[in-house]
Amino acid sequence: MEELKDELEKLSKAYVDNPENEEKILIPFIKRLLELPMKERRKLLPVIKDLRWIKSRFAGCLSETHCKPAQARFLSAVQFVCGNKREIDMAYDMKFDMLCKLLPLYCPVWLTDFINDDKTWYGFDLNYEELMQLMDMGYLKELHSGRIAKVLPWVTRIRSKKPQGDDTFNSDFLLRRDITLKEHIWALFEHESGIGYQDDCAKAAYKKGITARDESISIALYRFSLDGHVDRNRLLKATLATFHRNFKKDMTGWFAGFFETLQPTTEELLSLQEEMMQVFTSSYTKPVNVMLQQFKKIAAEDGFCYQEFVERVTTLFFSSPKNSLLTIHAIFEKIATQHPEMKEACCIALCQLFLKKDESLQRKAAGFISKYGDASSSVLQETLQSYQPEMFQSVQAIIATFNAQSTNKPNNTKTANAGAANSETINAEATNTASNAATADHPSADSLSEEPTMEALRICKEDNRISFPANKEDFLFQLSRLFDMEDSWEIDTTIAAIITFHPQLDEEDFSRMEPIFQRASNAVINSWIAYEDLLATFLLEYQRLWAQKDTSKTGVLRNMFTRLEERLKGIDSNRGAYDERAFKRLADWKPGYSDATCFTPIQKLWLDVIRRVKDGSTLPLLSTPTHTPAYIQATELVRRLAAYQAADAKPCTWDFQLAIARCAMEDKEEAIATARQVLKNEYLHLFLFLLDENTMPEPPYTHQPAWVTAGLVKSPETEFEAFKSFSCCTLPHNYLSGDYEWKELKSKEKPYETDRRLLQLEFYKWHEYAERNSHQLWQEHLILNSKYNIDDSRYMEPLLCCFPNRPEPLIAQIISCYLSFGTPQEDSKRSIAHALRMLLSFHCPLREMSLLLLGGSLLFVDKTVRSYAAELWIEGLTAGRINNRRTGEILARLISMELAPLKRFTTQVYESMYKRSTFHNHQLEELLTVLICGLPDKPVTGLKQLLELHLELLSNNHSRITDEQLRQRLQEWTASSNLKKVITSLNNL
Repeated sequence: MEELKDELEKLSKAYVDNPENEEKILIPFIKRLLELPMKERRKLLPVIKDLRWIKSRFAGCLSETHCKPAQARFLSAVQFVCGNKREIDMAYDMKFDMLCKLLPLYCPVWLTDFINDDKTWYGFDLNYEELMQLMDMGYLKELHSGRIAKVLPWVTRIRSKKPQGDDTFNSDFLLRRDITLKEHIWALFEHESGIGYQDDCAKAAYKKGITARDESISIALYRFSLDGHVDRNRLLKATLATFHRNFKKDMTGWFAGFFETLQPTTEELLSLQEEMMQVFTSSYTKPVNVMLQQFKKIAAEDGFCYQEFVERVTTLFFSSPKNSLLTIHAIFEKIATQHPEMKEACCIALCQLFLKKDESLQRKAAGFISKYGDASSSVLQETLQSYQPEMFQSVQAIIATFNAQSTNKPNNTKTANAGAANSETINAEATNTASNAATADHPSADSLSEEPTMEALRICKEDNRISFPANKEDFLFQLSRLFDMEDSWEIDTTIAAIITFHPQLDEEDFSRMEPIFQRASNAVINSWIAYEDLLATFLLEYQRLWAQKDTSKTGVLRNMFTRLEERLKGIDSNRGAYDERAFKRLADWKPGYSDATCFTPIQKLWLDVIRRVKDGSTLPLLSTPTHTPAYIQATELVRRLAAYQAADAKPCTWDFQLAIARCAMEDKEEAIATARQVLKNEYLHLFLFLLDENTMPEPPYTHQPAWVTAGLVKSPETEFEAFKSFSCCTLPHNYLSGDYEWKELKSKEKPYETDRRLLQLEFYKWHEYAERNSHQLWQEHLILNSKYNIDDSRYMEPLLCCFPNRPEPLIAQIISCYLSFGTPQEDSKRSIAHALRMLLSFHCPLREMSLLLLGGSLLFVDKTVRSYAAELWIEGLTAGRINNRRTGEILARLISMELAPLKRFTTQVYESMYKRSTFHNHQLEELLTVLICGLPDKPVTGLKQLLELHLELLSNNHSRITDEQLRQRLQEWTASSNLKKVITSLNNL
């Protein structure tokens, strides 16, 4: 075998890719390998992995680059005949012609599943036509719709043979095979695909003159729907159905545009009204707006379902953008004109526009009500009265004028009424008179909830207490759903329960556990999620533990383990021996794609659980949370540690650190009193230091990592002198506390359009600390993390729940990896939103990194992220854990850096931060004051709207400008004609 490995290395490094070498070198070598058993061939896999990457060292850092294409082509062919489905990670390097030469020699049973796996990154680079040829040849048994959706959009593209040449397109390729338009095309309407990008390229080629006509798939399908190649009615309905499939925004936008491209006729639109109205529930605005435009076309037709439209469209008033609301207003105009009985229903529905903090929209609604409303209607008057606190003063003037003129007007005087309602023609005197009257009756801030009590919110309450399994049955049920648990505290509790209930389990109980062990083996083989893989490996380690100890005559436990092993064996020699990784030891586990060590402490903690079960120890884990999302009641933690002290047992250092990191910092007096009663020596000193503000560290320091962790929980910004000599303190203190500086970025020629990141953490420098890292602190493993380990909630929640009292180090990484201000990827939006949700669930003060995330999220392009940030601001102020002035300074600095337009923040304030309570209105006033003072001397885009918001807020709060810096700043801006009017109004308050 060693000779074969040497030969593989020599051949691959010297290989030159051409047909002659394929026939004389590569194929003969493959045939020789196929003469060996699969078990022997598999021994070449580590060699292939080493040869694939060329290692080098630069500036003290180890880096790896991919081998040359010819060598990769050689190695991919060898790997194809040596590995199983999970191990083939070089398939992309294998071209179609090579695959066709290998399949007659060796066709693995996993080939069809491997090709159809649309979730892996390591599939073959095969196009639609090549896949169809494999089906024709009988090697590919079936082609799943998900794989079809991935490859079909590219069928029209003709790659240029020149390196810098332009690709061309031919949509007639869709007509090559009958099955394409009869069956396969519908996969595009069921799965995510690259059809939008492909269409953009085809349209660009047409604009450049590369193609004689528009060869985009959207235009092609439109033509095919007219000439009978595609069922047009099915095409329209399938397009409407895509808006309920949770597609990404760009994909949904493409289908919305495609519906317009199909140019549905009036008859078709009338027949599709129900399906079109169902689109109103879409979370994206473009399809909704497209449907509204289509309804506008048929609003005057006899078959228009106007009553149902009015009922269904009311759900859009809160979430839709301005252009959509204007379209609804125009449709309502047609309905009110043609169907007089609907006037009041339309007026009442449009009253919801008064909740929009857009003066022009409110004036539109007021004008409609003045034109079509009946002032004598008590229902309409009561509705208007309920919305009055939300109206701008000019809008109140219109409604007041409408009421005054409507009381004496005769019937059928629509023209006069409309003239009176026209807000653009109301003279200044009438406006001022009505405005003053409205202001006198305006409840404004007085109608809001009062200032909240600033008592510290409870962390550990009865309603968030975590229930530990009450008995063996509860434990077995909880264990059975281990892979289905959404919250990390459930997993923590279940693993801790293994220690308690393992001694009570018998053979029958272990038999009932077989399904969860089978799921674990499946997860190890198929899952790409590191945390899930680690959890599965832990379960298989636990299974091995008791299976090896089975001494019963029946051997039921050993037999169960054997069945799992046999299940992983191949049906024939193509599958080879069972996948050893499914039975690898927990101690040898590591992420398969990264050298990051953020999961190492969790791995070592779970190894300690295995050791306890093996030794028969029933001492509880210190770190199991008692209250959601990840807190341990301080008194309970003291009692747990007292149990270790009584048993003269030393806690696992990772368990000890995690327990302290999760300790709820409340009820300190009770916990201190309990500690004085049940703890002694170092344990007592440690807890007094943690819980008592005035107590300093006191030796001995046997548990150094626990002391450092206690210091980070108690006062993260303090670097305690007593800890500096500890062997575990090898990194700069700010790396452990997450206190990073963020430097101002250079301005760009095109602000708001660049993908500039807010915080540039130099990850490669962190690795310089790896060699002299003590590897004793949980934080040390966390900061050597990478983007791929905090990808989204699957990783982020377990990691953040390790540090509910000080999530700053992880928050810094999330900012660095995901908080950009260009067009974000879906994983960026998902990750930022999840981080904000986690901060909402914690009770810790928001320090610099968390405030930076909050400020950046209030300016983020995604509305959902901004909404979470607004809720965090609301909750954080209520709980007294946000520095409001610092938040305003951060916002001012971000806007000054031209990272994002100011309009995003102003819009979010109107939608979810303004008028939440009297207290929050005053806090918002302070925030805006600090923000405005920190803006650049040259007025930024959107400043007028911000000042108008500030004016509205001051009027609502019955306040006026008292900050001299703000007065000076406004005085500097009076030179701008665009701002002069609003600044004058501010100064006259």
